[in-house]
Amino acid sequence: MNASRQALAGVRVLDLGIYWGGPYAGKLLADMGAEVIKVEGPRRPDLLRIEARGLYPDREPGEHPWNRSGMINERNRNKLGITLDLAKPAGIALFKELVKISDVVIENFSARVMPSLGLGFETLSTVNPQVVMVSVTSQGLSGPEKDYISFGNTLEQTGGLAAITGYPDRASEYSSGAYPDPIGGLFAVAGAIAGLRQRRLTGLGVHVEVSQREAVTHFLGEVILDYSMNKRIHGPIGNRHPFLAPHGCYRCQGDDRWVTIAAGSEEEWQALCRTIGREDLIHDPRFAEVHVRYEHQDELDSAIEAWTQTMDNYEAMHLLQRSGVTAHAVARVSEVMKDPHLLARGFFETSPHPEAGTHQYYSRPWQFSRTPGATYLPAPCFGEHNHKVLGELLGLNEEEVRELEEHGIIGTTPLMTG
Repeated sequence: MNASRQALAGVRVLDLGIYWGGPYAGKLLADMGAEVIKVEGPRRPDLLRIEARGLYPDREPGEHPWNRSGMINERNRNKLGITLDLAKPAGIALFKELVKISDVVIENFSARVMPSLGLGFETLSTVNPQVVMVSVTSQGLSGPEKDYISFGNTLEQTGGLAAITGYPDRASEYSSGAYPDPIGGLFAVAGAIAGLRQRRLTGLGVHVEVSQREAVTHFLGEVILDYSMNKRIHGPIGNRHPFLAPHGCYRCQGDDRWVTIAAGSEEEWQALCRTIGREDLIHDPRFAEVHVRYEHQDELDSAIEAWTQTMDNYEAMHLLQRSGVTAHAVARVSEVMKDPHLLARGFFETSPHPEAGTHQYYSRPWQFSRTPGATYLPAPCFGEHNHKVLGELLGLNEEEVRELEEHGIIGTTPLMTG
């Protein structure tokens, strides 16, 4: 599939992202056909090249481990990759030349980094008045905590998510998935596209600011509203629901095998009872209505689990779904990778990489009917496209590029390697 025929063909993005939030946004834009150039520093690479030890194919770091990190290759497909030392005037000058011919700049450093480099939005908009800059920040670019740094898991705490995650008889828990990072990346994609739309209307670029902390709080929805309206503070409730019952995760046959079941209506509740062979529960006064069922969830869960424990979790899921009951097996990652439904939809794509080998990666969280997106390029090796980008886009000749290499402005081996 040709990237030039995709939704964002003709859009050029400079991706300064590190770790997850920024690179994820760049990847999704690239999937939609944008030309995304990942910019790393010879002395300051994307730290996942260095820190993601053990996440190599076959657990072998190889001769160039910084090119074999699973996280780097998953989060940076479809991008070109260059290096520029932005701590040196020559690197800054080259970056500004790229800004002149680009549409979007994405970064997810701490709030003080870009201004300290002389690359804040005011400067970049002077270089290119039409540039859209997207800053994926921890706490935002203003306020008393704007210079705080974070990781996704710490933002689950400050954003309020960890206060409702876990079980009521235990201390609060975080998700272990660092979800504020991809959430911030998704919001950055929306912000970048909206910024491009505004530019089309006004002729001027815009600075889009994404606060990951605030993005997390956006997902608390009814918890925030309930406190605002009723001063009620929610805590962890495990697998249960604030007002629906039954709603839980039930043990099935086998070791650590589970199925989730949620009855969202009286019709689903009665269908569940019939499916598990317990129509008597429909007429039991303890379970007659949802608010009464809610008060007797322990007994209700025991009755349901007496059935699920006799079933394979996928068998239970399919049987309940055919009866109109919301139910899903708790899938292991190995099962997700082989899931017939996902395979039928082409969700996984096989992508070759010159140093990491050929592996399956997930595709996109959306599908366009006319421009569905695809994986066109593997993630770039460190500095792989220095000559291509600096030569073809900026017009530098081979001798000029070699001089940049000799002076450490660009490179293909990170000077920070461990």
